[in-house]
Amino acid sequence: MMRRRGFTLIELLVVIAIIAILAAILFPVFAQAREKARQSTCTSNHKQMGMATMMYLSDYDQLWFPAWHDVPVAGNGHWFFKISPYIKSGTGSDWTTYRRDRNVEIRICPSGVSSAFNYSMNVHISPLRADAQGRYTLYDPDSEALFTHPAETIVYGDATQLEGWDWASSANFCPWPSQIICWDARWGDASNRRFPQGDEDPIWRILDRDVSRAACDPSQRDCSNLGYGQVRYRHQRFAVFVFADGHAKAMRRGAVKLPWHWSITAQHENDWAR
Repeated sequence: MMRRRGFTLIELLVVIAIIAILAAILFPVFAQAREKARQSTCTSNHKQMGMATMMYLSDYDQLWFPAWHDVPVAGNGHWFFKISPYIKSGTGSDWTTYRRDRNVEIRICPSGVSSAFNYSMNVHISPLRADAQGRYTLYDPDSEALFTHPAETIVYGDATQLEGWDWASSANFCPWPSQIICWDARWGDASNRRFPQGDEDPIWRILDRDVSRAACDPSQRDCSNLGYGQVRYRHQRFAVFVFADGHAKAMRRGAVKLPWHWSITAQHENDWAR
């Protein structure tokens, strides 16, 4: 009668080593697949925002709205409230309806670090003007006819989240993304706010992340706003955008051109004049 024997210690170690090797190979693949699925959901979100925006334009004589503006009455002038009437669920027309719920709100990225609005709008669309009280209540609505390359002009996209802002994103992207801070007393100083284009910009590389309070240097003025208005390539170095013709797609980091994809009328920064 043959006696059954168990595994030897060496055999068990070999099996465990093989499992560990397979896990090391497969876990990153599973993580990539999961993130790809989140990117697909984010793209779907952007497509719905694009369709909502096209419906808004159809109702308002093809006139665009700004990323935000000061509203002297109840409500809010942020862009996400403008398109809310054309979206079935989620946040309504003012802050009292603000929904931090990914299950009902399409303006929250599934890969965001927090359930807060984490998409921003191109600030070059319908730029703001200050009124006599210094409030940014005035803007001239840009006509759809002004867009010289609508299929390439970014409207909305993945944006950085700031812990100091309760992990929310700015309503608007910086005038040209890769600036450190979009507004403060230094804004008029070109040496403090202009940087080279693309991936070779060290500031751009630093800001492509969601900024925690720990990243803020108290010795710097307005450092709590560090990272405001930047693109966030959160989908394995891809970011999802809506374009002015309503379509949505993901673009790899480095493919977005400054200022071409942000300018609506020209390839340079002088398109502020209408």
